[in-house]
Amino acid sequence: MQIITWEEFLQNGLPLGEKYSSMTVGVFDGVHRGHQALIERVVSHNINYTPVIITFRENHKTGNRDRKDIHGFRERLLMFEKLGIQIVIIADLTEKFRRMPGIDFLEIILKRGRIGFFAAGSDFRCGYHLDTDTQAIQKFFASHNIPAGIVPQVMEGSLPVSSSRIREAIAEGHTELAEKMLGDSA
Repeated sequence: MQIITWEEFLQNGLPLGEKYSSMTVGVFDGVHRGHQALIERVVSHNINYTPVIITFRENHKTGNRDRKDIHGFRERLLMFEKLGIQIVIIADLTEKFRRMPGIDFLEIILKRGRIGFFAAGSDFRCGYHLDTDTQAIQKFFASHNIPAGIVPQVMEGSLPVSSSRIREAIAEGHTELAEKMLGDSA
């Protein structure tokens, strides 16, 4: 698996030659069953496409610095590789990056990433103040004749699998439930 920085991506694009990428974006702070389903969609979409993840070294979803990721950064990279990802782009959350509108972000990854397929979870949002939702993402890629798959939430019981739920289960001593939600990554 190849790891490149956001800056290298901006400067050089992806090292794909004539191939296309199959891409997704996320923090993946706990590579749970929902994330595994998303990654599986990226990896399996087209065997001739290179599976790519854009992720972040740190979790930007919370201002709570005491909250720990379920899986550490290196552990996440190993899981991505095990699940079939071939390239990981690591973006640091600079102030400029945080303030980027979602459509501008999509324009950049389209231009530099040679995208043939894009996948997102059904609750995914990106951009400054999370201004771009899955409907906008599908519309954006459709306007460029690129399929965008929206992966439905994976359920455990009557509730969706999420990193927040896993943290809560661990805090309350429900390790069996946490392990079920983590699936193969437990």
